[in-house]
Amino acid sequence: MTAPERISRLFRLLCIALAWMTRIGAQRTETHAPRQDKRGRAVVSVTRIGWQILRQAARWGGEVFCDCLQLLGMGWPQSLDSFE
Repeated sequence: MTAPERISRLFRLLCIALAWMTRIGAQRTETHAPRQDKRGRAVVSVTRIGWQILRQAARWGGEVFCDCLQLLGMGWPQSLDSFE
């Protein structure tokens, strides 16, 4: 590895992107319950939901992308504050 600091910066960026997608998905699942299978489990993960929303917002822009950007500075919803 010739430039470990570059790998470190890339890893930080990926961590921020993962947290951002999870935050967007958590916001969405507060208002819209995800689909569930026969066992009561969510068909799609919260992170995947966030990724789909963020991907469409980045592609089509507009007000939805601005809303996604605002979520970066906001706190997490109460339902995700503590994992028990």
